[in-house]
Amino acid sequence: MNKRQIAFLPILSLFLSISLIPVNAAVKAGGTCSKAGITSVAASKTYTCVKSGKKLVWNKGVAVTASNPTPVATPTTAANYATLWEKYSWVKPTSSSSVVTAATDKFKTFAATTRSSSTTIKIISQVGTDSNLLKWVTDGSTLISKIFAYPKLSGPFVAVLANDKVFAEKAYNENGYTKDARSLADYFDKAPAHGGPPNTYNNKMIKDNNSLVDDKIGMMQMSGHETFHFIQQSIAGKSATPDGLGIAPQWFWEGPAVFVGLQTANNLSFATYSSEGREFALNRATSGPVASLKLSEVTMNNGSMDPYGIGAIATELLVANVGMEKFMEVYKNLGKKKKFADAFKTATGVELTDFYTMFEEVRPVLGIARS
Repeated sequence: MNKRQIAFLPILSLFLSISLIPVNAAVKAGGTCSKAGITSVAASKTYTCVKSGKKLVWNKGVAVTASNPTPVATPTTAANYATLWEKYSWVKPTSSSSVVTAATDKFKTFAATTRSSSTTIKIISQVGTDSNLLKWVTDGSTLISKIFAYPKLSGPFVAVLANDKVFAEKAYNENGYTKDARSLADYFDKAPAHGGPPNTYNNKMIKDNNSLVDDKIGMMQMSGHETFHFIQQSIAGKSATPDGLGIAPQWFWEGPAVFVGLQTANNLSFATYSSEGREFALNRATSGPVASLKLSEVTMNNGSMDPYGIGAIATELLVANVGMEKFMEVYKNLGKKKKFADAFKTATGVELTDFYTMFEEVRPVLGIARS
């Protein structure tokens, strides 16, 4: 054995006798550490190397506070729609017949349910009232006062058919409308009918104008129309003003009354909506200055702006797509003091401005293209 080998063996023997310390020995309180001040995290605690006597050991450790990073908001991407019709899942009509059928069916379904069963009807008719008019008023008032929900009346729903103002005022006084009797009577000669209660029908004006012949459909829809005005006011809390500055534009006040009136005549088999009734609305929508106006511009009810016909066709399109229940929710929202645009959106799910745009797109299809 040479000298180098003899020198190496004692060194190897010494090395093998030294206890090996694992490189990744677990850190724990009281365990030895190599340098004061260093830290190490183990078992949810942060341990610090401290001097204890002549030794360096890990202290008892401090619990690690869990961090709650602020979640990063996931960006939302607005849905892109090719058309407003797609946005609201409405089928853009290619003919008026689909709209007419859908609106009529939805009104008929709505009218099959009685929602105000406690309401009773009282018809006060002056001698000489036309028998057809009396039937239209009686049946129409009964239907509409029953199928809609509204605050319960303290008495019967009254309808007066009078030949003169004296009879009308007497009827008002005798049926609990004493406070308003004079103002109601003063209004008597201004229109063939007005809504209440009490609803009032001017037999003399109707006869003098030969309306039962020349405006037969108008007379048939009149009781449904005027009774619906009472429904609107009862639910919304007040009537829309003629100047269009009140709770709703006039197209949404007089138009729906015409639509309901015509559907009432159809439901009671007085006149067919799809032909006779709808023609009545179309004629009013395509005659006079209103024929050149956008629906959004038909806000007033005066000599230069007729909201009846165009409003009825707009109501038809709306009911065909959302149904009568959602349509009536607009009036309930108005009763909650919502602005018209908000009341409309909340009830139907459609932005009012979008509805206006959609309506103008299909006006020619519906039969009332702007002139």
